Amino acid sequence: MALGKELGDFSFKITSVAYTEDGSTYISVDGTATNYGTVLGTLIVKGEPGASRGEATWIGEGFLDDGSVVAGKGQGTFEEIGKHVWRTRIVITVSDGATFASDGRIDLASRSYAGKNLEWD
Repeated sequence: MALGKELGDFSFKITSVAYTEDGSTYISVDGTATNYGTVLGTLIVKGEPGASRGEATWIGEGFLDDGSVVAGKGQGTFEEIGKHVWRTRIVITVSDGATFASDGRIDLASRSYAGKNLEWD
């Protein structure tokens, strides 16, 4: 599979974080994404405590301008790329039939999660 052209971007504010005993961190976000309107979702990252890389899972919904709702979920990875900054790479499947790659950046200082969605071929 290969990455194709850019489909749009996403920009989320981190609204809460929860930790579990199994090493998972649940990061709730709220924002917008090109083609998906307002988006509410949860990014789940899992690794050993203090890990610099590990698994990432996305679960969320997009509330479109026409009043419809689509759900998306995906699997991928996260890796530390700077001081309190992490990169995510996730392949997301949406209930409208779309599948795309998401390349994101979590920034602790700004409590943000933003990036680009790209064709997944």
